[in-house]
Amino acid sequence: MANLSQIKHVIVVMFENRSFDNMLGWLYPDGAPQPSQFLPGTNTDPFAGLSPELWNPSNESYFNGAPPVKVPISFSAPDMTTPDIDPEEQYQYVSEQIYGTEQPNEDPKFPMMGFVVNYQKKVSAAQSIQMMQPFSVKQLPVLSGLAKSYAVSDSWFCSVPSQTWANRSFVHAGTSNGNVDNGLLPNPLDWNVSTIFNVLSGMGIAWNVYADTEITPSLTRTMFPKLWPLEFDPHFKSFEDFQSDCKAGSLPAYSFVEPSFVDKPNDQHPPHDVAAGEQFLLSIWEAVSQSPAWNETLLIITYDEHGGTYDHVLPPWGATCPDDKSDPGREGFSFNRFGVRVPMVVVSPWIQEGTVFRTDTNVPYDHTSILATLRDWLSIPANKMLPSKRISDAPTLSQLLTLPSPRTDMPDISAAATGMLIALKERIVEAIEDPAMNDLQASLVSGTAVRLQQNPAIVRNKVRTRNDAIQFFREHRMGHK
Repeated sequence: MANLSQIKHVIVVMFENRSFDNMLGWLYPDGAPQPSQFLPGTNTDPFAGLSPELWNPSNESYFNGAPPVKVPISFSAPDMTTPDIDPEEQYQYVSEQIYGTEQPNEDPKFPMMGFVVNYQKKVSAAQSIQMMQPFSVKQLPVLSGLAKSYAVSDSWFCSVPSQTWANRSFVHAGTSNGNVDNGLLPNPLDWNVSTIFNVLSGMGIAWNVYADTEITPSLTRTMFPKLWPLEFDPHFKSFEDFQSDCKAGSLPAYSFVEPSFVDKPNDQHPPHDVAAGEQFLLSIWEAVSQSPAWNETLLIITYDEHGGTYDHVLPPWGATCPDDKSDPGREGFSFNRFGVRVPMVVVSPWIQEGTVFRTDTNVPYDHTSILATLRDWLSIPANKMLPSKRISDAPTLSQLLTLPSPRTDMPDISAAATGMLIALKERIVEAIEDPAMNDLQASLVSGTAVRLQQNPAIVRNKVRTRNDAIQFFREHRMGHK
């Protein structure tokens, strides 16, 4: 992969549960300055962002022929915790968001029109309009600033139309081992497959997972029993280690960075404060851009899945089934269609400012494109690479580094974020002292219980709230390991 040959460090940062439209839909609105470059050059379709005429019905009767009660798209979210009640994200509910009352099919009557109605399974009709309240560019100065200063994809789809574990598994393993939802009591033994980290270790290639937590264990390690052996302990580090390694220019070839999911969460999972995630991303940007290895670094910023938040682009069919275990897998799903679009921003001084990229093959981008890129960049032979057929077919990021030499300009993302950070510091938030856990937090508890050889059902019966979870992790002193 010639135009990635100058890269020595690839970093992936993965946040939680936000769609492309929810975070970056207003990045290039009509009438504003447009992207400077579309990749591949043969695809010059306009930026596939939001437009004022988009809407969702709030009445389920619309799907049976009644006139719609329209909820129009807004230009900004009312606050940084929108939506303030966690939307549904399981396979069944995602299908309702995408297809309304229809069964999934390639030519739906009501594509992407079921988000508001589906949200009403959890909230009132008045609250459900939050599905149509995405963030503005001004509300997300760090993510938006990096997207405009470097490259953003408006056609990157999560790998499975469902939850966190399945999509993160595709990022790390190219398969979810036939699993679709996290499961009532997520059990890592159901996800016992090799990961890219096992591949890299087998080839003697350096890697680390950095987690921004002092209490909870790494989600990546929790999910995969093949990463539990003590020999892997040195690879799981803190965010402070990430900052130090950046400063020293000593990052490994591949780094995966996790936000905090439980204690002082900055993962942007609804309804967590999105500004806290922006602050975390700013810390990452400052560490990477000030590193002596900046010119040799590729930073990838994305999200695991859409988490029930609105997007207007219908996910494509024709996804490659990764393996026999997935054909079909749980829920009768054959992994033959992609999930909802998520943000994907790629940062490097070798990338032209204002780049928008789409697939340069006949296969859409999904999370396995990260693995395909690593495979080609590190020259991993087929007999040592993960066997997923989805990875084999995935397009890579090789087209992005188009400049003949690294840029010497540096966007002032920190200055752009000043107002947001002041607002975050001064904001008075009514504290919920002991909120219930979301699905991801609960999965960390049950997964950790299995790892500790405890009964996950008994543990979950005792650990019911976020504060219970914090106490559980403190008792077991696992930290970022």
